[in-house]
Amino acid sequence: MKRNWMLLLFTGVLFSCGTEETTTEETNDKVVQNCIYEYNPVQTKLDWTAYKFLRKAGVGGTFKDIRVEGDTRGGDPRSIISSLSFSIPITSIETNDPSRNGKIQNFFFGSLENTELISGKVVSLGDNNKAVLAITMNGITQNVEGSYTLEDNIFTYNTEIDVLNWNAEAGLTALNTECEGLHTDIENGDTESKLWPDVTISFTTTLNKNCD
Repeated sequence: MKRNWMLLLFTGVLFSCGTEETTTEETNDKVVQNCIYEYNPVQTKLDWTAYKFLRKAGVGGTFKDIRVEGDTRGGDPRSIISSLSFSIPITSIETNDPSRNGKIQNFFFGSLENTELISGKVVSLGDNNKAVLAITMNGITQNVEGSYTLEDNIFTYNTEIDVLNWNAEAGLTALNTECEGLHTDIENGDTESKLWPDVTISFTTTLNKNCD
């Protein structure tokens, strides 16, 4: 009886080891896909929020035209994003209000220098989920740090800027003066017109992904 018990135990150990080897082989045989990624302007969106009133109420908008250059196609999404530069025509501004669109173009940007385009490039994508972009406006280039995510083919970037860092006081004052009534929250007790220099920026792009 003792020998039969030992035989059964030994047989069980053999079958147990055999199962582990089969699992390892299945794991090693997993198919590795080769994927090509490509920048797609249709899947790209740049939203911004400016602020008015003393209570800092948000006014949202976007740019309909973002022109991108760089290594826009390859096997590494991070390399594609890192290589990108961009230019944005101010005439593509959109706030869902044609009158507001025109005032921002004419009074804010129109009071600055070299304002047909806002331009820039990606400076770095850090391992700490911090990205740096160089943004040029009013003839001035400033590095702007923001937070980013890159999950497979989806890239997002969010940051806050102060337009005074681009010496945009003249544009801010001109637009606030033109929209004095619209920037005074009389119903909530405001006695002055206020347009803040802070702007929130949110950029998202989804790269095309093709795998064999």
